[in-house]
Amino acid sequence: MTTTITKTRTLSLALVLALGALAGACKGDGDGDESTCPSDQDFFEKHVYGPVLSMRCAACHNEAGLAKDTRMVLKPEGEEGYLEHNMKVTRELAREAVDGTSILLLKPTGEHPDEHKGGVILTRESAEFAALEQWVARASGAYACDDDEQTLECDESGAGARRIRRLDHREYQRSVDAIFGGPVELGVSFAPDNVIDGYTNNAGALQVSGLLAEQYREAAEGMAGVIVDDLGRYLPCDPVADGEPECAAAFIDDFGARAFRRPLSAGERARYLALYEDVAVEDGFGEGIRWVSAALLQAPGFLYRTELGEANGDGQYALTPHELASELSYLIVGGPPDAALAALAADGTLGDPEVLASEAERLLADPRAEANVLRFAEEWLGLGRLPLVTRDPTLFPELSDGIRAAMQGEVERSVAGVFAEGGTLGDLLTSSRTYMTAELAAYYGESVGGEADPEGFYAVERQRGAGAGILASGALLTTHALPTSSSPIHRGKVVRERLLCQHMPPPPPSVNASPPPVDPALSTRERYTQHSADPTCAGCHQLIDPIGFAFEHFDAVGRYRELDGVHPIDDAGEILHSASTDATFVGVAELAEVLAGSEEVQACYVDQWSRFALGTAEPGDLECARGELEAAFAESGGRLDSLVLALVRSPYFRLRTGEIASLPDDGGDSDGGDGTTGGGDSDGSSGDGGSDGSSGGGDGGMDAPPGIEFTRNVDSMWQAGECDTVTVTNVSDAPIVWYVVLDLEGALVNHWNAKVTPEGDRQRFVGEDYNASVEPQQSTSFGFCLEY
Repeated sequence: MTTTITKTRTLSLALVLALGALAGACKGDGDGDESTCPSDQDFFEKHVYGPVLSMRCAACHNEAGLAKDTRMVLKPEGEEGYLEHNMKVTRELAREAVDGTSILLLKPTGEHPDEHKGGVILTRESAEFAALEQWVARASGAYACDDDEQTLECDESGAGARRIRRLDHREYQRSVDAIFGGPVELGVSFAPDNVIDGYTNNAGALQVSGLLAEQYREAAEGMAGVIVDDLGRYLPCDPVADGEPECAAAFIDDFGARAFRRPLSAGERARYLALYEDVAVEDGFGEGIRWVSAALLQAPGFLYRTELGEANGDGQYALTPHELASELSYLIVGGPPDAALAALAADGTLGDPEVLASEAERLLADPRAEANVLRFAEEWLGLGRLPLVTRDPTLFPELSDGIRAAMQGEVERSVAGVFAEGGTLGDLLTSSRTYMTAELAAYYGESVGGEADPEGFYAVERQRGAGAGILASGALLTTHALPTSSSPIHRGKVVRERLLCQHMPPPPPSVNASPPPVDPALSTRERYTQHSADPTCAGCHQLIDPIGFAFEHFDAVGRYRELDGVHPIDDAGEILHSASTDATFVGVAELAEVLAGSEEVQACYVDQWSRFALGTAEPGDLECARGELEAAFAESGGRLDSLVLALVRSPYFRLRTGEIASLPDDGGDSDGGDGTTGGGDSDGSSGDGGSDGSSGGGDGGMDAPPGIEFTRNVDSMWQAGECDTVTVTNVSDAPIVWYVVLDLEGALVNHWNAKVTPEGDRQRFVGEDYNASVEPQQSTSFGFCLEY
């Protein structure tokens, strides 16, 4: 049954809520436990080289990179003496200051008088900056390790930080579906969740803007209307036979426990009863139930899930059974606890680690778990953009909406099949088995046989791209390409960043980052080889283009080809400057084999899954769980489901440490809400600004000329700012000199591939000389960084 929400009248009631004051995740400080001071080398390797230099700097600061002529030229991990060399180089820079601040801190933050050619890559609020700051202190002799000082180390017990997590939009939808017993059409579209490193569930970014608070109110009032329209279905009692006040109390107990995922406290129960009475005395029983329902569905107890725990006497906090139930259920099925799990929470037995692990195994076998597995794969590899990417219809008329949907069905079945069968990361990367409709098989040039599933998909042993697993899927190949051609840059970048976890910096300012123009006289490989020969570009492109060349037997829409136009295809490739995966290969199947056998790739997969599962991108948060997860993943041979069970069995899952600011409530005693101010502008524009692929064009905050569509994607976001890429596409049949006008949510501190001038309260971006005009069905891009 589908529940449809219709808009209802809004009453001006003080609903004991202050949603504008809700915030995203809160994290505690250390609790004063004793810690040991790591040596300079240990500290540098763990906190400076690993998460900062190798991920943020090494792409340019290497012997062949853009920064090869600077004083910071790093040696890659694995090269003899790399650690000592890199420590020496950064120590010297750490000791050099401008106006009292080390240049090792000024350059990556863009605060140096001469700026930083790589743009702003760190902010002062980030964990990476804190690590660099401590390294500067160590290098200058000004650092003293103090047992009372909060360190960058994980708590020795493995406990995580106490925090509160707002439901992301998918979790919200599944939560209301569970409450109402079927799909709920909310009748309102929420401001997009912020995207951090590709993931939409980062707890620190899930804040409540003024716009989102208003949208929550609309949704809650709409759902309350559905309840009142069918009271018999939603009441656990008969108001006539049992009495209206008694029935209202029973409803508050029942509906409140389902909404809050735990029983209401005595104070909460009293407040909602008082609200019911205030309304019912004038407007009757139904209206009282309406506004109690609306209040419950806007309360922090519903919108947030807590990981606070109860003090256990060791300076730690053990999560309550109800907190464990929510943590486990949202981790595996992406929604609230079912009746069986809630019952174990209610009687307290879920606090037993063996019961908790048993429930994890039960939920992993539940069909509902598939949706969260697919969500991770979609956000990990960027596959959610498949329905939105632009392709030239004159070149690729066969790429219909039906084919795109079939590609999505193919990759979903492939991922879900590997996970459900206890498969490994290697299986995901190298399997030839996939799933196709007859139409998709004909599109690929494959054949089908046997029996189809109810949606028309056949199990197929892929012949074209055999042994390349998900790397040969049409969904990945089409998503990571250009409107008119394949793209070694995009395909190499997805491998470098999402499978090797090596972050690529944005193009330096004033560098032409547009792809090389199509030239029928040259193959794609030849065009990109010439393009990246520029010394300014070579440092980064040597890290991605040679990987991307392995995909060249596949065109821009995922089809296998023997020729690139009239040119023979050379799909030989190479991985350079990795930690331990440097290799040469021919074709995507050999690349897949290299990646499947790489410990570096396995560690990266653990890191990516941890970011999604834990809802965090902070190195300190991930450190608490990473060691156990990596060990369990290796021991299992890379089984995908092993990470879930290892996390559930770890202290990180059950224990928390640190203090947290006092929590606000919805009018009385704490119900697990949070009361710090939500981030974002009052108009809600702090969302991902169009990362869902929506077009620009006159919505009040964005503007562009007719024939131009653009998408704005948040590449990275932190507490104090963000860096975005805007892709501009000409959808007309004539060249267009483009512009894009944006309402930015902060101060513009850096931009590239465009010129910018103020236009009232907004900023007008136009192309540089080399990309000012966009040809029909072609795209260009520009980027910028903001400080809030």
